[in-house]
Amino acid sequence: MRTLLAVTMKDLRLHARDARFLATLALFSASLVLILSVAFGPIFNDPAREASATLWAALFFAGVLGLTRALDLESESGGGDALRLTGADPYALYLGKTLANLILISADFLLLLPLVSIFFDVGNLVVLPGVLGVAALGLVGYAAWGTLFAALAKGLRARELLLSVVLFPSLVPLWIGAVKLTNALWGDGSIDPVRDWIKVLAVMDVLGLAMAAFLYELIQEATE
Repeated sequence: MRTLLAVTMKDLRLHARDARFLATLALFSASLVLILSVAFGPIFNDPAREASATLWAALFFAGVLGLTRALDLESESGGGDALRLTGADPYALYLGKTLANLILISADFLLLLPLVSIFFDVGNLVVLPGVLGVAALGLVGYAAWGTLFAALAKGLRARELLLSVVLFPSLVPLWIGAVKLTNALWGDGSIDPVRDWIKVLAVMDVLGLAMAAFLYELIQEATE
């Protein structure tokens, strides 16, 4: 637990010092929401569906930027190498990084949620707990898989492109499930017709964390 928290705090401190990137990430996410809100309007005329797809698309794209920037910051600081040299449990290192990435993408979610609600005129306080629950399931899975694939892309050129190519197809079930559940909540307020997607999100979360338990150390050794 001590290693996990130490890694999380280290990564968060590095991000906090990089205010310019955080501002850029927020601006990118907000701009993407604005552009898609304008583009979707004349096409589907289905605010709940458009808002759900926009929210999760913006989060996924912004998440890649956050993951790759975390790699850059760790490489520049050398903090990750120092922790590995102490003999810390590799899975604890992974969980610490996953938690830091989860906090970062969750902050982006909290920024985008009111923007999406305003631009698409969807959502209300009644369904807000459900939307937050879906977000928790979706973002945990995204952080778990994203951190694992980011470790695989470490040290490679054009890692943003590689990470996108590998990560997005792997997370198609997660994205579809999150969009469908959010759409249902913002639509008629009931998830009963799409309730099975909760199981899909939960399985993706557990699978990502479980795979990291077996693969993260091997990936670290292969990329050193």
